[in-house]
Amino acid sequence: MPHFTSKNMFVNTNTTFNIDNDTYRVSSYLLSNRFPNLRILPIIGENEVIFVRCIQREGDYLYKVDNLTRHANLQKTKDLLAFLSKDLDEVHHNLHATTKHSKGMQNGFLLYQENLSSIEPDIIEIGFGSGRHLLDLAKKNPQKILLGFEIYQPSIRQVLNAIELNNLQNLYVCNLDARLGIEMFKTSSIEAIYLHFPVPWNKAKHRRVMGRDFVENSFRILKHKGFIDLRSDDLTYVQDCIEEMLSANRVSFAVRKNLLKQDNIASKYEERWVGLNKDIYEIRIFNEDFNGVFREEDSHYFDFDFKVESLLTFSNQKWVENGIFISIGDVYTREGGGEVSVAQLTFGSFYIPFNTYLILEQDKMHYLRSPVNVKSHRLAHEFLCRILKGEVTKG
Repeated sequence: MPHFTSKNMFVNTNTTFNIDNDTYRVSSYLLSNRFPNLRILPIIGENEVIFVRCIQREGDYLYKVDNLTRHANLQKTKDLLAFLSKDLDEVHHNLHATTKHSKGMQNGFLLYQENLSSIEPDIIEIGFGSGRHLLDLAKKNPQKILLGFEIYQPSIRQVLNAIELNNLQNLYVCNLDARLGIEMFKTSSIEAIYLHFPVPWNKAKHRRVMGRDFVENSFRILKHKGFIDLRSDDLTYVQDCIEEMLSANRVSFAVRKNLLKQDNIASKYEERWVGLNKDIYEIRIFNEDFNGVFREEDSHYFDFDFKVESLLTFSNQKWVENGIFISIGDVYTREGGGEVSVAQLTFGSFYIPFNTYLILEQDKMHYLRSPVNVKSHRLAHEFLCRILKGEVTKG
């Protein structure tokens, strides 16, 4: 990932600079209360905050962007770090500009949690990988809006490049865990959800995308007779999925083995497995009827309506209650004291953990990246509020 090392530390805080017509301001360092050689340098844009980690080592300083706040546009990340390094005594860097990191990133088809609701997709693919199947669907269905979920940055850049090269106007990609993303769409609005060759996680089944919660959430957004199309080469995974489906009160699904259509567009993994004569299984689960509990609509649900004096009291602690966990990690505070502090936060269900930062400014709290309005996040937020109010003992 982009980084640089220098013999001296960046000190020109409270300065502004521009990247691709976007203005950023460099704020003051926040110092880790656990590791004295670790600082966070906040870079504040109009609609985003990027944390740059500064690690003081023997003889130099290492600068790199924090993973939780990293921009999907890798070239923009490089440009940001290049600005910080330009007046320093640089030792090493990997910030050279390359077109593969910027091509396609500015075409408006990359979505995040914050603007996911700006589109109304007809078809969704989860974990699109190289994008062969997703791109083929977009080309064959120009009248439909397609959305692909992916958390792997190289795959995102590859498909964004293909969108630009093929001049596709109906395909979007989203950098978000799909298990959270599907909860943000309207009821009965999606025609199909494709999940092809997911990691089976046979030894860590809680990490699987496919499960009862996922199916119920999918059925909420699927239209009547809409479907989930699952494809895999792993028999254990397929059998587990079938068993899960059969445990439901009502279900309609079809299973096919080695009966893919002649015009099927194979992913690189499917192509490899077919070449090795492995069996390919396909399960299509149909939405006949689903009466679930729909998500609440409240734009202020994740506000903190109380004052918090300090985050240090809660640093590096964990709490668990009724399948919901809260983990508050390292706390960073303004050097020399001040009214701003930041804490790493992981919370939610063990099935879908969510990572963000808590920001405390002048005794007012907010999330750096807001949770999604789903049941597990609502319960976790309520649990966190009780912890911060001192109503819960240490876990």
